[in-house]
Amino acid sequence: MRIGHKTVPGKHRSTNEDNLFVDSNVGLFIVADGMGGHNAGEVASRIAVDVTVKSVLEGLSAGKEAEQTVRDAFSNANRSIYDKSLNNPAWEEMGTTLLVALINAYEVIIGHIGDTRAYLIRNGRIEQLTDDHTFVSEWLKEGLITKEEARSHHARHGLTEAVGITDEVEPEVAVWPWDGNTCLLLCSDGLTDVLEDKEILAIVETSSEPQPACDSLVSAAQLGRGQDDITVILICN
Repeated sequence: MRIGHKTVPGKHRSTNEDNLFVDSNVGLFIVADGMGGHNAGEVASRIAVDVTVKSVLEGLSAGKEAEQTVRDAFSNANRSIYDKSLNNPAWEEMGTTLLVALINAYEVIIGHIGDTRAYLIRNGRIEQLTDDHTFVSEWLKEGLITKEEARSHHARHGLTEAVGITDEVEPEVAVWPWDGNTCLLLCSDGLTDVLEDKEILAIVETSSEPQPACDSLVSAAQLGRGQDDITVILICN
């Protein structure tokens, strides 16, 4: 696997509430985008990443099936964030999106909650693998708004699900084929708020390697109207 990654704080922000994790040996890749006041978003996303890594490594070492390992990691991360939010007033109602990719030789297990996205890029096409857990996404599916309206809707950041807000969560988990000449892109909404899918595809396809592609994606998003933190991981087979 060839891998690139980058995370930067949003314009005029002193902290970055996004967190990421990359481990090519295990095949584990994580993006979390935190939310909450008093830097609680940064705390929530960091807890989510740390607990998820620990849980996945323990599950795999114990011989647990990969898909169940990912599900258990979400449950453990959620419980850790939720419990800490109850015990610290500054972290009240903190939460985070969480996107986990676990890759082996033939498949990739994708688990997610929130609007952090996974894309598969191959043969000149880009396919979104995850559905945003947002009010706007639900309205779009119901035909209440158009795709163009969704991109700029004032409520587009309103999450219907997040990690750490309630005592239990149920992530969406799916298994996808992982074969040659394929790239997997994981990204926070700081990227997708600004760049359309076709723009993302063009940057990845014209870049020589994953790291320059990540650098270019972040730079393009920073030049746009976005104010949010931006995180990208690109894994190519």
